[in-house]
Amino acid sequence: MRPWMRKNAQSLRKNATKEENKLWYQFLRTFPIQFRRQVVFGPYIVDFYCAAAKLAVELDGSQHFEETGQEEDKIRTEFLEQTYGITILRFSNLDILQRFEGVCTIISQKVERQSPSSAPCGGTFPPVGGRFGRRSMKTVTIYTDGACSGNPGPGGWGAILQYGEFKKELSGGEAHTTNNRMELTGVITALKALKEPCIVELYSDSKYVIDALEKGWARGWKARGWVKGDKKPALNPDLWATLLDLCDYHTVHLHWVKGHADNPYNNRCDELAVAESRKYK
Repeated sequence: MRPWMRKNAQSLRKNATKEENKLWYQFLRTFPIQFRRQVVFGPYIVDFYCAAAKLAVELDGSQHFEETGQEEDKIRTEFLEQTYGITILRFSNLDILQRFEGVCTIISQKVERQSPSSAPCGGTFPPVGGRFGRRSMKTVTIYTDGACSGNPGPGGWGAILQYGEFKKELSGGEAHTTNNRMELTGVITALKALKEPCIVELYSDSKYVIDALEKGWARGWKARGWVKGDKKPALNPDLWATLLDLCDYHTVHLHWVKGHADNPYNNRCDELAVAESRKYK
């Protein structure tokens, strides 16, 4: 290790952000499996690292949601994965401040999957009782779809929520709307239907929704006052603002599915959305 890299790591530990300190002192410092802070790998310094699970946890500030920041993060992640076999978990500073318990749950589950022999014996992981004994968040699976005739024109949305053996269908529509607004409304309404913070496995065939959330575009638009990187106004800021708040409340994992294919849940959501749109013709 180059001496200046070691000094940089020491400086980062000394001048940690409030979000880094919260995650470290309230969770990772006393985690059953050891984590270390500001660990050097080649030209990079990762925020937190668990050697037993080969897992790095990175906290991202607002600059990471800019297009250049996203590209740099992609290069960094590929280097760490390919060179050292490290898995990267990324969270925003807002995640730490607004859904801390969900972040802790995700880290715990990832460590358990990647180092099962290190998990405590004779019980659940994290252990029941003590400071890690709080009830785990429920995992809910959600499928959504939107439809619009004319775009703009009459539109509808459909959603399916699943928790264990329980399933619920939701749908609605508007007389004059767009396909993207219906895609967003389906996701928003489904998330609002959850009465407590949940881990959500969200499936959608909308690249507009999945990419804007997964690649951080929507948060970038918000940070710039709902202006895109090309200086053009971002569309549907009212819906995006609501959706981002819901994503801060829940822990949302995103999955893109091919539309009108062989996924019965996606097809059912499409049926619901189309049926709703036809009510306004």
